[in-house]
Amino acid sequence: MLKKGQSPNAFLQSANTFLGKVETGGLCVIVAMMLGLAILKIVMRYVFSASLLWSDTMLQHLTLWLCFLGAALATCERRHISIDVLNRILPEKITRWTNLAIDCAALVVVGILAYYGFLFIEDEKSSEAVLIGSVPLWWAKSIIPYGFVLIGIHVVLQIGIHFTSGVYTPDTVEGESE
Repeated sequence: MLKKGQSPNAFLQSANTFLGKVETGGLCVIVAMMLGLAILKIVMRYVFSASLLWSDTMLQHLTLWLCFLGAALATCERRHISIDVLNRILPEKITRWTNLAIDCAALVVVGILAYYGFLFIEDEKSSEAVLIGSVPLWWAKSIIPYGFVLIGIHVVLQIGIHFTSGVYTPDTVEGESE
């Protein structure tokens, strides 16, 4: 909710930052799970001469989650793929609008990818494949459409920030050299 006296721009920026912190926490948990699972595999193989049949599939899907959450976080921090040459050759006033156009195009592309991601998950639900025990494999793949939705939320927030701020918002992040 917009607090009394808080500008819409500050609200959008804090929402973007909060979502980025949640994604960072998720990334930390996933990396810890991947490390733990890899160590567990090594211990099981060399100490107990046993293996975990589901571990490779789990690691593959955790990598998928890591990639999508990382892409969402990169979008949050405006470190996603951008057309840098335009920022270098165009004046700031024009660059502001080209960044908006690029964000709008990105939103369209992400929307299309999310739509087809949801179709993919619907198709996967008919599969009887399981990850561990009775956990359906499509749950692990659900990051595909929802990852695109997260990226889209960040792009929408950045478009909102663009419209609510009267100043140029560069593509570089604080502390990054130009």
